[in-house]
Amino acid sequence: MMTKRKKTVVIGLGLIGGSLALRLHEKKLVSGLAGVEQNPVHAAEALELELVDQIMELDEAIAWSELIVMAVPVNTLVTLLPYVLDRIDQQIVVDLGSTKSELVAAVKNHPKRGRYIPSHPMWGTEYSGPRAAVQGAFDKKR
Repeated sequence: MMTKRKKTVVIGLGLIGGSLALRLHEKKLVSGLAGVEQNPVHAAEALELELVDQIMELDEAIAWSELIVMAVPVNTLVTLLPYVLDRIDQQIVVDLGSTKSELVAAVKNHPKRGRYIPSHPMWGTEYSGPRAAVQGAFDKKR
């Protein structure tokens, strides 16, 4: 059974977000791939490296997307996750943060909590930024 490919946005295009974006493109798992990146140098690098098709502002990306992947540090996610949930309709929101207790507590009573999937890729390196993205980073990983 073929699953409908989703318009996907990756928030944070460093090691984890950039590596996931590479895989999504490689496997043609999305119908469109946008990125949100606050660092203008990293945003330009992500486009140059073809990690994403386009860079969008956060609110524009939320409205455009069907799937939102949040790949920013947990201390940023704690405030960003409720902000994103406040602005979604039918989108699915996934985070790739390393810890969960603060995140789950931050949205425990949020009315759109059911649209959020906490996850962690259980992989990483000491490098950061879009140029740290690794082809095949999630191969044979749970």
